[in-house]
Amino acid sequence: MAHNVLFDPPIQEGQRINVGNNNTIIENISSIYNLSMFKNLFRTYFSILLIQYILIYACVPLEDIENRPAMCLVSSIYILIMFGINASILPLCSSTIPTLLSLRCLFCSFILELIGLILNIITVVQSLRVGKMFQVEKKNHVIIIKNNVELYINTFNIIAMIFSILATVSVFCLVVICEKALEYIASKVDRRILKQNKEKFKKFTLSTESMERFTQLQSKYFS
Repeated sequence: MAHNVLFDPPIQEGQRINVGNNNTIIENISSIYNLSMFKNLFRTYFSILLIQYILIYACVPLEDIENRPAMCLVSSIYILIMFGINASILPLCSSTIPTLLSLRCLFCSFILELIGLILNIITVVQSLRVGKMFQVEKKNHVIIIKNNVELYINTFNIIAMIFSILATVSVFCLVVICEKALEYIASKVDRRILKQNKEKFKKFTLSTESMERFTQLQSKYFS
C-alpha cells in the first residue's frame, strides 16, 4: 500500500525509495520535492476543508430568513457535497510518492474548490446588495419577532469566501508540487531507459564487430 503523507509515519532520512516505475530508485525524498512544505500544505488544506464544513452550519441557520438570497443556500449545499467528495479522495491525493492518480485527484479537488470559490463570491456580492435580512419568529403563522441578521449572515459569508480562497490556493500549490515531482520522476525514468537502450546498442555493436572480425579471419584462412 502507498505511503501517505498525512496518516503514515514519516519516511526515514536517507531512505532509498522505489517509485514503482521500472524499479526506478530515488535516493532521497528531498530530491523529488520539499517534503516538509508538501506535508504542511496538506495539513493546511485538510484543516481548511474541516473549517469549510463547520462554516456551513453558521452560514445557513435553520430558522426562516426573510430577504436572504437563494445563492446562500446553493453555495452552502455545494460546499457540503464538495466536502464529502474531497474528504473521500483525500487519502488518494496525499500519497507521499506522487502518482498520476494522486495528481488527478488533486486536480479534481482544485476544480471543485474553484467552483466553490466562484459560488461564494457570487453569494457575498448578492448578500451585500440585497440589504437587510431578518430572522422571523412565528406563532400560529403570525410574525412575532423580526431580528435583523444582515451583519451575521454577511460576516459568515465573507469568512466562508476567505477560507474558500485559501483552500483553492493551497490545493493549487499541491497540484503544482505534485506535477513537478512527477516530471522529475518521469525524466529520471526516461534517462534510465535511454541508458539501458544505449547499453543494448553497445552490445549489439560489439557483437557486429565480432562477426566482421570472424568473417575476415575466416576469409584469410581459406585464401
